[in-house]
Amino acid sequence: MLSLESERTMYAVNHSGRLDEALELAAPLDDGSTATAAAGGWAAVESRLYHPGDEQDVTEGRAVVADRLAAIVACSWPRAELTALSYRHAPATADDLCRRLDDCGTNVERCEVIVEALAKGSSIPLALTSPHEVAAAQRMKALLANQAEQLRDVSMTMRGVFRRLYRQRNIVVHGGSTEAIALDSALRASAPLIGAALDRLVHAQLIDNEDPLSLAARAENSLSLVGDPMGPKITRLLG
Repeated sequence: MLSLESERTMYAVNHSGRLDEALELAAPLDDGSTATAAAGGWAAVESRLYHPGDEQDVTEGRAVVADRLAAIVACSWPRAELTALSYRHAPATADDLCRRLDDCGTNVERCEVIVEALAKGSSIPLALTSPHEVAAAQRMKALLANQAEQLRDVSMTMRGVFRRLYRQRNIVVHGGSTEAIALDSALRASAPLIGAALDRLVHAQLIDNEDPLSLAARAENSLSLVGDPMGPKITRLLG
């Protein structure tokens, strides 16, 4: 149950008004037409991740937003998968891993326990019940084996997804066309990722009082340092 202070923070209009506007703009991604979804979805992230003084705007337009968005999504990915795996480990008889997870007070701690378990040996030490859970565990093992390269690949893939959406949005808004051949596929790939990114932006703003551009800068910094002994842990790329 939320404390009174938490409720005041969540519903303080002067604290989250811009976020409310972004979420309203993104609403067509759920049930709007493809044209309105592309325009609204991009407007939602551009409104929070673009600054008028951006130097990149001169050469790349506002595609810089796609790069920042990609960094945030890439950095949030490990924690999301590890958290899910920590709740999917369900052996018939409770084992030591179950007991260690039960002793955790936060999801970050649960993630760190799963990281430690996956890092040991070549097999998957989790009791998982579905193919997609096993695939997630295999992705995490591959990530732990080569953090910098894996995250760089994920970030580049996400960047391509969001830049395609930006191009399709420009066709809709500036070209006046709602029947672009790649519009549907661009939305299928980007819509759930935009939802995940907005979730991170809302959390950072409401819980940590961190603005979106600051979060994006931290994500880009984490991507450049991950894997370095002095860099962030894989479970704390966004703090």
